[in-house]
Amino acid sequence: MSRLSPERVYELFTHALELVAEHGYDKVTMDQIARASRSSKATLYRQWGSKTGLIIAALRCPLPVEEPMPDTGSLRGDLSAVLTQRMSELAESTTLLAALLHAVRLDGELGDAVRDQILTPWGERLDVVVERAVERGEVRADCPALPHLQLLLASPFVLGHVLEGADPDADLMNDYLDAVVMPALVTP
Repeated sequence: MSRLSPERVYELFTHALELVAEHGYDKVTMDQIARASRSSKATLYRQWGSKTGLIIAALRCPLPVEEPMPDTGSLRGDLSAVLTQRMSELAESTTLLAALLHAVRLDGELGDAVRDQILTPWGERLDVVVERAVERGEVRADCPALPHLQLLLASPFVLGHVLEGADPDADLMNDYLDAVVMPALVTP
């Protein structure tokens, strides 16, 4: 049984995930996490058994309740609002995701945690926007691009730094929506 308070555990998880996002999963050590979180390495191992166990627990830590998705009255407006309002949050999530990509390929449990805690909630939130667009008649329910929407929207965040040398900004995302996402979704 943990003697750490929930606030202390959350703080420790935050430090661990920040280190992973900054340095990459493979390069982060339990020593670094202990130093950053002002914990002992023995405590970390006693609580979580391994770096993988700690990172999985951090990923599965309940997130604060999210605000409802914007409802601007149009699919284009909703997607733009989501992306521009949450630009820093999305950049942080994808930075962490990018830092975990290699490890996720090698560790199924870590991959499950990433999908459960980062990708699935984001996909569920996008589903709300899509359902409203389908109800308004903006998008066909059988649109072949819908199953790929999450991938389409994540690509600039995950690959933007590699391809462009910088994280996407609001202008780039709005251009991307107009040139790539909307034409894929709104087919005649």
